[in-house]
Amino acid sequence: MLWGDCMNQNFPYVSTNYLSGQYQPQALTIVHQHLKKTQPAHFSDEAEFLVITDGQITLELNRQPINLSAGEIIQLMPYQMQQLKLSDNQSVTLFRIRLSLGLLLLSSTDEVQYSKALKTTDRFYPIVRVNTTEQAFLTQFCQEVIRQKQLPFGGSSSLNLSLVSYVMYLFQTGTKVPLPKQNMEPAWQWLKYLQFHHQSAVTVAEVAKVFSEDESTIQEELLRITGFSFDQLLNQVRIRNATALLEFSALTIRQIANICGYHSVGTFYYQFKKAHRLSPEEYRMQLSIHQQLVGLSDGWVIGVYLLEHCYEPLTVEQVAQTLNFSVDTITDRLKEHFGLTFKPLLNLFRCELARPLVLASKLTFAQIAIKAGYHDTVSFTRNYRKVWQVTPSVDRGSGSGH
Repeated sequence: MLWGDCMNQNFPYVSTNYLSGQYQPQALTIVHQHLKKTQPAHFSDEAEFLVITDGQITLELNRQPINLSAGEIIQLMPYQMQQLKLSDNQSVTLFRIRLSLGLLLLSSTDEVQYSKALKTTDRFYPIVRVNTTEQAFLTQFCQEVIRQKQLPFGGSSSLNLSLVSYVMYLFQTGTKVPLPKQNMEPAWQWLKYLQFHHQSAVTVAEVAKVFSEDESTIQEELLRITGFSFDQLLNQVRIRNATALLEFSALTIRQIANICGYHSVGTFYYQFKKAHRLSPEEYRMQLSIHQQLVGLSDGWVIGVYLLEHCYEPLTVEQVAQTLNFSVDTITDRLKEHFGLTFKPLLNLFRCELARPLVLASKLTFAQIAIKAGYHDTVSFTRNYRKVWQVTPSVDRGSGSGH
């Protein structure tokens, strides 16, 4: 099947999230907040996760109240105006994770789950409730990412991906939180429709026909709630999806234009350069220079598998058999893509995921070693020191995670 033939289907790597012009395809920001008063309402361009770690709060999405409490995670979408509201003597502690579409694409390796999520959006807001063990681990993980970002080199892109992958894992395995039917203001429904159907030749006339509304009303109300016209909103989501898709080198520029709803490649070039001051090829070249071209390469497939299974007692022979590669191919592809061979990359993933437990948990090093995929404390300590230039005991004793 040609890529262009997929346009009107649920293409697995095009979502309603989109990427602002300021965000690189693998960017992530995270803040730890303790709030005691109501926050201003705002309209977000990127995907966001709110991780509630203590207290309760009311989140207004498109003026509809949703009560959130400790242990719950919500994913926020671009068509949602959000406001956090607190009453007198009420407080809440949370992590706000803001990420590019690129990171969501890289962590959305399960196409069945991804398509299922798209189909159930109307019935559920994307909220899950996790258990105390998962919440404690996620809290430590978030604290470590914040700590890493405060270092001179600005943190690790693989750690960003690890965090997002774990959050997406929790959305697959956590307890889903259904909500009563919301009476959403019509304009928000129109914006949501535009986000979901941007791959097709959607027009104001089409939206007006679907919702039995005047075209002028559609235009006026969208401008009122977002500050942007219909055409501007449509072009934003198309360009921002295209920006993220450019990191997948298996897709041609023409295929990306078609996937994102541009029937004219010339129009796509014009709009893309207007947004980024670079042509799509020039932008992709910049991604290549910064080693952010992942495409659908064998190296990326192998790396994602290692990340998802790093807690298991993996060997290169087992991975080669599972993924139907030779051992030499595994070695060569990982070195080309990550600059590391099998064991060093596996240890890097294990130690990045173990460090939050070292710094913030009460687990013994023997328990952490097992959780990180090591058979004994000695091998865990040796590899931890190779990655972090410090032993787990010294790292914990220094309090560097705080």
